[in-house]
Amino acid sequence: MLRLMKTAMKLWGTTARLGGPRAILTMVRTAPQQIQLFRRLVTDPRVPPFPKALLVGAGVFAVSPLNLPGWIPILGALDDLGIFLFALSLFMRFVPAEVLSGHREAVGLPV
Repeated sequence: MLRLMKTAMKLWGTTARLGGPRAILTMVRTAPQQIQLFRRLVTDPRVPPFPKALLVGAGVFAVSPLNLPGWIPILGALDDLGIFLFALSLFMRFVPAEVLSGHREAVGLPV
């Protein structure tokens, strides 16, 4: 139980650093555009294959039944989410800046 509380506090601290509840509402509001952005980036041939493979690998890991803490109700889902979000962040770092800005503009997100 203590470990779960520590994990929740870390998650809240990360949320606060990223802008707090307002940032979460913005992410929820722009979720359709974000999904469309990632779909466009994954299918764009100008994006290198390594970040695409990283993203697919994280997605496979998230749905894989072989996760060790997957049997722990909340912690199992949090580690999958954390790994997938980390992979998304790495994916975005590997996407060339001009490709990213072009796709962000195309889906209606600020550049």
